[in-house]
Amino acid sequence: MGALLGLCVAAVAFLAWRIEKHGMNLKIQLIESASALEEKSFPDIPDFDELRESLEDLIAETIGSMRTPQLADHLGAMAQQFFQMKMAKQMQEMTSILPASDHIHAQEDDVN
Repeated sequence: MGALLGLCVAAVAFLAWRIEKHGMNLKIQLIESASALEEKSFPDIPDFDELRESLEDLIAETIGSMRTPQLADHLGAMAQQFFQMKMAKQMQEMTSILPASDHIHAQEDDVN
């Protein structure tokens, strides 16, 4: 009986030692992770005046590269609108020619 009690005490001591060892490993990993986070630096936020100046430069460059519409641009827009209207009329005619889907389903039911 004494040997069994000694064996139980030894097993509990061994488990306590393992728990303590894993606790120390976790503590070391936590310290390493915290130091890795501290090493990461946040990006420098630029000055708002610099941001405003760069935005002004971008806008000035964009507006400077724009050109006034030429005759070809206006003619192209008119042709585009004409072809869009023509295409819409053709699509409308095609939908009026095609049978309605309810009519198709009714015919299928009649066949079955």
